[in-house]
Amino acid sequence: MALVRRTNVLGPHSSRVVAAASVTPAAEAPAVGRAHVPAQSAPFSPGASTQSASAEAAASPGAGVAAAGDEVGIAIAAAGPPEPTPGGEAAAVPPQPASVLSLVSAFLLVAAGGVGSWALWHYKINAQAIHLPDATTFFAVLFAFATAVERILEPFARFLPGKHARGELEAAVANLANKYHDATLDDLIQVAHAKSMVEKGRASRGLVSWGIATAVATVASSAGGLYLLHSIAGESWDGIPVWIDAIVTGIVVGSGTKPLHDVISKVQKNKEKSEDSP
Repeated sequence: MALVRRTNVLGPHSSRVVAAASVTPAAEAPAVGRAHVPAQSAPFSPGASTQSASAEAAASPGAGVAAAGDEVGIAIAAAGPPEPTPGGEAAAVPPQPASVLSLVSAFLLVAAGGVGSWALWHYKINAQAIHLPDATTFFAVLFAFATAVERILEPFARFLPGKHARGELEAAVANLANKYHDATLDDLIQVAHAKSMVEKGRASRGLVSWGIATAVATVASSAGGLYLLHSIAGESWDGIPVWIDAIVTGIVVGSGTKPLHDVISKVQKNKEKSEDSP
């Protein structure tokens, strides 16, 4: 569920008037401060806008211009009630699943990797199975393999689904912030819908990136002789063809690139933030 609250966008005090200045105290709100307002003989300047406005509001129409030093009124600050919010405080829309196109594309990519593995095995281009001394070494090799695949796919991340949805969310948030108190419930719903589309784009991007990583890892596993099941079972085991074992290895490696990508991206962002800080 994509939930958006007004305070998350406009801040915690987006719908409350903290203080109000008036010449006479409001009848319904107790005064919390009182100050005498002297006349201002100097020309108007931005730094004295509040003082000049209070003096003009307190002076009577026929009184003329007061001399410098004379008191022309009293400024009273009172705590105002919460300002009514025209558009409500929150909006939510149902979550959006990954697109069907991205799902089909992911499995087509996996199938393409399987066809490539089969072709290497059929034409006897694939390498012999690598047998490592222990499981720890093998999984260390798998981790290095997944890291290499993730780094290969990184330059192509900009072409994956979901980038356009992020821009629409930022535009909707900016529109809501610019309207401020004039924002309506429709504006909140627009932000919530844009947020749900970002979640949909993230899910679609994950599927497509998984399909690409699995296909690349499958072909590389078959070409390099890195077979998960054959390495675990031993040299004498021949339960399935190596090209199917390459698909299994590719699925394992492709599934590991997503969390690995998240960890590497987080480390890079923290490093960039520390370098940018003075």
